[in-house]
Amino acid sequence: MNPVMTGNNPYTNTFFGIERFKIENFLKRSAHALGLRLPKLKDQKRYWNDRGDHYMGLVQEGGVLDREVFFQDLLIERLRELGFTSAFEAGCGFGWNIRRVKEEFPHSRVGGVDFSFGQLRNARRYMEGMEKRLAMGDNRAMPFADNAFDVGFSVGVYMNIHGDDIETALGELIRVSGKYIIQFEYDENHTTPELREARAFKTNIVSHDYAGLYGKLGQRVVDFRTFEDFGEAFRAHMEKVDTDYRLSTAFEGAEKYVMIVVEVQKP
Repeated sequence: MNPVMTGNNPYTNTFFGIERFKIENFLKRSAHALGLRLPKLKDQKRYWNDRGDHYMGLVQEGGVLDREVFFQDLLIERLRELGFTSAFEAGCGFGWNIRRVKEEFPHSRVGGVDFSFGQLRNARRYMEGMEKRLAMGDNRAMPFADNAFDVGFSVGVYMNIHGDDIETALGELIRVSGKYIIQFEYDENHTTPELREARAFKTNIVSHDYAGLYGKLGQRVVDFRTFEDFGEAFRAHMEKVDTDYRLSTAFEGAEKYVMIVVEVQKP
């Protein structure tokens, strides 16, 4: 068993043999079906501190990365089109994406920020021997200087930020990123009705209108794509995946993200 999956983790402990998060999801889904709309989590530090130690082993052993690499490939493809010497990930988790960036662009300076100690501890292990700058911090107040990196990116992170804080968080991403921003995030206006309904009860997932928000913040969106643009490519990718998927929830597919590329505009 992977060591990050052992121990008395509040996220994975059980009640009569059933993981706590499954019970919580059942109760939330039932409340939603009855017409009750639970508020989105204002702050997810506790959620990710509970889950952080467990997450790397979960996705590595559950067959997630063989599927999720499709979006990582899109990120690398887009980075190849940009002129940059440094990049960082906002919400870097255990370092899966920034390790790939470093491997593909070995002369680049890479970094990441995350507020989960467990995630960062695993990132240091996962990227052992690689030059990187990892920092503990909140995406709403990043511990990096202005224009610290040419490119800032995220993959499924800002959908965990409450609507009251999203402009602040995007403003921080703009501040730290000197040239470009690339994000793969959830926008319920550009997904399938099925996924929109499946995610509606989840208090940790928040949809944001990224194109509208960046326009409001005076930024220039240079590329915006949805599952309708890369869905066929995703299906072709999935036909080549031959590993088992072992998580209890289904992999959501191309419709889980939009891709947005921003050319950063400074005052």
